[in-house]
Amino acid sequence: MVGTWTLGEVGSARDTARETARAITPRLELEGRLIAVSNRVARPSATTSPGGLAQALGDALHVRGGTWIGWSGNLVADAASAEFDLLAEGEIVYGLLDLPAEDFQGFYEGYANGVLWPVFHGRPDLSVHEAGDYAAYQAVNRAFADAIARVAGRDDTIWVHDYHFLPLGGLLRERGIPSCVGLFLHIPFPHTGVFRTIPEAEAIARAMMGYDTIGVQTTRDARNLAETLAAMGEGTLLRRGEGYEVFVFGEHVRIMPLPIGIDVAGLRDVVSAPPPAAVSSFCRTLGGRRSLIGIDRLDYSKGLPQKLQGFYRYLQTDPRRADKVVMTQIAPISRGTVPAYEKTRREVEAIAGGIAGEFTSLTHNPLNFLTRAVDRATVAHLMARADVGLVTPIADGMNLVAKEFVAVQDPADPGVLILSEFAGAAEAMTSALLVNPHDIEAVAAAIETALAMPREQRRERHFSLMEVIHDTDISRWTERCLTELATAAD
Repeated sequence: MVGTWTLGEVGSARDTARETARAITPRLELEGRLIAVSNRVARPSATTSPGGLAQALGDALHVRGGTWIGWSGNLVADAASAEFDLLAEGEIVYGLLDLPAEDFQGFYEGYANGVLWPVFHGRPDLSVHEAGDYAAYQAVNRAFADAIARVAGRDDTIWVHDYHFLPLGGLLRERGIPSCVGLFLHIPFPHTGVFRTIPEAEAIARAMMGYDTIGVQTTRDARNLAETLAAMGEGTLLRRGEGYEVFVFGEHVRIMPLPIGIDVAGLRDVVSAPPPAAVSSFCRTLGGRRSLIGIDRLDYSKGLPQKLQGFYRYLQTDPRRADKVVMTQIAPISRGTVPAYEKTRREVEAIAGGIAGEFTSLTHNPLNFLTRAVDRATVAHLMARADVGLVTPIADGMNLVAKEFVAVQDPADPGVLILSEFAGAAEAMTSALLVNPHDIEAVAAAIETALAMPREQRRERHFSLMEVIHDTDISRWTERCLTELATAAD
């Protein structure tokens, strides 16, 4: 630990924090540091392996140097007892922020995931607007703004991530932060009419104009966001290349589609290692049957009922298929106490039970349905051995499982990806079998087509999809985002 401050401290503590952060990375004085901000951070000393995004942020900070600010994981009684710790590990300074328990509940489960998540995924009917949640959301964002203000210098670049921090740009400007500030939104952005269902829509839109640049997953998201911001304040928007410039509320922001990718090399390393024992055992039980796989959180946006209904219809069309295929659906329970998620779980389990009851025999079970988390290596090896990958969200910012499924396939004899047209990945991955998940017959037909597809056609589609995946590799995505931030800073 190289510095600890309570959130209530001001003045000299701010100067000390900034000096401490800069002293740890002295070589960055000439060009300015990168300050990444996310809800959680992935420290090298942590026991869990970082995901693709966390790995990318870590790599970018390692090369460029700087600070990564996020929640420490500690909940405290009140703001006065919350601490902001600066810890150095290698080239990176980690700014770890404690949060008051009551604020965190309203911020995370309440407003971020109870209001913003359903609205941004096109389900305002599932939004639950509880008194006090927006105040908690704002309180946490203010705490992050105060923490950032303590370490940010004029020449630094601040890179904020996701819907947890929509107001942060405006809050940083209120604190006089002159640095370039960018946001990357990992989830979809809705149409203007849907966004307006949020009671605080205008306040959020005004605060988002504090950002210099906002990156989104698709051209559709860029258009929705640009049109919404312009409409909220009767502003103007201009098309600039693949993106937009919006002038509204006396401010200016650039919006760019910057589709995120995966760590292809890292994933290939995982599947090049010997498979876990459970995977080897599973492959032996297949006994020549074809394998289908789905990997999704048990979330209402992921289209799990539609996917299972499509598989159900595929089996009903020819019951003999139940002895020839096995579908494995891994769906870890997500936010299980939220009513909308409980409803989705009950619906999915009912469909899974119907499939098991109608088609399971003494010797064969056509569906493996798991609601517990499965480790990354096991998932990767299961995907690599699957004939079909089913990715059918009804709304999704990108969906990296689609890219991971393709990346682990054997190019000489690859499986087939069935992909929802509502996934952000579908914008570029047009060589997948694209389906509307609400059309159950179409999902069933796509499964039939995928399993019958000749090898040469599968290889052609795989080659085309891999071009997209390499072009949006996580390292290239990071480079493009940082280039966009540098352009905004000029």
